[in-house]
Amino acid sequence: MRQPMLPWALWLCAGLTLTACSSQPQPSGAATVRVERELVSHNLHIDAGEQRVLASPQRNIRVTEQWLHRVTEFDDRDRLTNSHESYQALPWDNQLVSMIAEDRRFALRTNHDGVLRLNLLDEQFVELDFENLRAVQLIARAGPGVVAEQTLLISRELRSVLREAVMLVHDNLEESGVEQWVYRIRRLDALGLEEESNQLENMLIVLTVGDPELQAEFLQTLEGGKQP
Repeated sequence: MRQPMLPWALWLCAGLTLTACSSQPQPSGAATVRVERELVSHNLHIDAGEQRVLASPQRNIRVTEQWLHRVTEFDDRDRLTNSHESYQALPWDNQLVSMIAEDRRFALRTNHDGVLRLNLLDEQFVELDFENLRAVQLIARAGPGVVAEQTLLISRELRSVLREAVMLVHDNLEESGVEQWVYRIRRLDALGLEEESNQLENMLIVLTVGDPELQAEFLQTLEGGKQP
């Protein structure tokens, strides 16, 4: 009775043997890769726009940090398999930028996008001699040897209005009345400083929120002088 079972048993053993052989780990033919990155250059770039002459007190300045690497790949026998250059540019996020004007140095800062908002009517610049200010220099420094510089010229037309504009923007508002507020807004607009005029108007609206009567008087006076 056992003989008919013998061929079946042999086939079963042979099948188990083949299965066991096929489950053994096979040597991998894939080579491990080692990557080396060599710094070729590291620099900063200041983008102040195409126009190098300031015709307005305000300008957005963008600062970018740039790296160039040579990337080399090796196989498991340290043979060279590939070599290429890799370029990376990122916003210079929340970093200091120096501005030099009349041999004085001012500290400015970029925002998260690497943008610096230059405004010559900021309070820290009020003591500058704008009538004779010919240029400002911007300097960004990321480390020894990693420096970017950009010079912006001040147009003659802008120099002629900056000193008066500083007084219009920064003189004490509490010491003057509604008529003077409105005059300052209109005068800034007449000087071609529409953005500064709008900013002063908005600031006065905010400042008079707690006094509805004063705010109404201010708005009425402001509207009354506008041309239809």
